[in-house]
Amino acid sequence: MGVAAFTRARDRLLAADTAERPVQAVCEEIVRAFHDIARFDSCAFMTTDPETLLPSGGVVEGYDAEDCVPFWDNELLDADFNKFSDLARSHDPVVTLFDAVDGDLERSPRYRKLFARAGVSDELRAAFVAGSSCLAVGSFARPAEAGAFTAEEVTDARQLVSVATTVLRRALGRVAQQTSTDPPIVVMIDAAGEITAMSEGGQRLLDELRLAPDPIGLPTHVRAAATKARWSRARTNLTTRVRDGSGRWLRLHVTPMEGDTGNVAVLVETARPDDIVRILLESYGLTDRETDVVLLLARGDSPKEIAAELVISVHTVRDHIKAIYEKAGVNSRGELVATLFSNHVLEPLHATVHRIA
Repeated sequence: MGVAAFTRARDRLLAADTAERPVQAVCEEIVRAFHDIARFDSCAFMTTDPETLLPSGGVVEGYDAEDCVPFWDNELLDADFNKFSDLARSHDPVVTLFDAVDGDLERSPRYRKLFARAGVSDELRAAFVAGSSCLAVGSFARPAEAGAFTAEEVTDARQLVSVATTVLRRALGRVAQQTSTDPPIVVMIDAAGEITAMSEGGQRLLDELRLAPDPIGLPTHVRAAATKARWSRARTNLTTRVRDGSGRWLRLHVTPMEGDTGNVAVLVETARPDDIVRILLESYGLTDRETDVVLLLARGDSPKEIAAELVISVHTVRDHIKAIYEKAGVNSRGELVATLFSNHVLEPLHATVHRIA
């Protein structure tokens, strides 16, 4: 679309960052920015829980409610091209379906099951990765008359992904936990993805998790988590984190029921302080080793003590600390601890503590 279009898209995102817009507003601006540089009429831009790569929130545009289930079933269950799980580990954050299948779209189950009937000519996918954390994924589907994405659009998308990742990372780094007195709720889901029972207050909470154009039943976040837990080879418990419509972080804990029935139980509760800390660390794009160093810094350990704990040199520890400060935008241990803990964990903790005289 040209230099002017890319500049407009970039400036749109930088303005959202300067205004310190919340995560959901930043997601919407990212979709608008991609409209500036490429033609598409349907998209799913989803923030993810980096530990599970399951969706935690985001924006859906142009898809009908009945498209949500086959879209995520394909992603979680089908062998296909350009899977988000592969893209999150790839050196190239942007790919197109047309290029992956050498122009033969029928080779893709996603095309046959979803895109063919919608008249899609190509899909551009992007992973928004900071350090070792995949913060979001995007799927942008192009109408038939537009043909495949052009080389210029793909190049612009690659450049825009870098800007968008930085802006999204900073928005996630501003997350603040909201105190809540809501009790956990339990939802029972059968093998067909239908709700069979739920505890009091469950419907209200599910409605708060719903993204347009989610179907009336299960919200996308919950359905994806249930599907992954149900069909996991290990058939074990799965825990992931999602945002509701107000931006509040919640924890989903999914447990397959006894026997090979496909039924699962989902516990939904307010995210814990350690979840918020983990979200913040992931938003900064810290490596696993840098995360270890942060937690030891917060404990008050010296570089020498951290080196002994992690069995690395003090010089390496100091290199990690320097990288951590740069990524978190701080200059000292005190600022780091205040940013990660005091501002986001201690305040909500104090609000829920009952004091006695």
